[in-house]
Amino acid sequence: MNCLVRPLMRIALVVPALALGLAGPASAQTSNAPAVRDVAAELACGPHAAETLPADPVRLGGGPTAGKVLFGFGDAVVVRGGAARGLQSGQQYFVRRIVADRFTPSVSDGITLYSVHTAGWVRIDEVTRETAAGKVTYACDALMEGDYLEPFALPAVPAAAAQGAADFANPGRLILGDERRQLGAVGSLMVLDRGSDHGLRPGQRVTIFRPWPAAGPVVRVGEATAMIVRPETTLLRIEQSSDAIYVGDLGAIHR
Repeated sequence: MNCLVRPLMRIALVVPALALGLAGPASAQTSNAPAVRDVAAELACGPHAAETLPADPVRLGGGPTAGKVLFGFGDAVVVRGGAARGLQSGQQYFVRRIVADRFTPSVSDGITLYSVHTAGWVRIDEVTRETAAGKVTYACDALMEGDYLEPFALPAVPAAAAQGAADFANPGRLILGDERRQLGAVGSLMVLDRGSDHGLRPGQRVTIFRPWPAAGPVVRVGEATAMIVRPETTLLRIEQSSDAIYVGDLGAIHR
């Protein structure tokens, strides 16, 4: 073999090795970087059960591209409301819609609940008297033409509250998941038909359970934390589960 070929072969082998060596630590550092969770945004994207429907809400009216009805992060949107409805440049709004959910039950005292899905939020950029232009600044999933706007405020993330014993004698019931979901697992957000009117507080523990078909001990299937507490309902985050958790399972509040 020509004496010049061997040094060239060595160089050809060493250069890729050096390249891999240089790329290795940077690649490892990037892949091992921990994901940063925005818990407040996750809670804001969670389902809730509304006691009343919005009477005459401001709605998304589409986008600058004709025929586009679905929108994601960064998309421009048109809003069917402007200065005459109180909109101003720089404001942010939740974008929500009512979900036709035949599994959502009535609660005590004849209060009917409506399943509400939060699709994301938008920032208002330009305003005329009757319309506005904005941009999607956060997408829980797809925003749709016809979704309605509500005032924006990220929920507070509660600290863990002092825990007492689970009150199995006076349980609540899981009444809905997001967008008709009937199953939950660790990390899922589900709605319980108990709230501040029933003595529930943010950060309280709730044991998810099922009764035996006949009289007997309860079957514990999970643990949850009260995250957003409203008068009649509470958004729970499932922290532990030993089985799939279903809409209709019971929740014993730790008091």
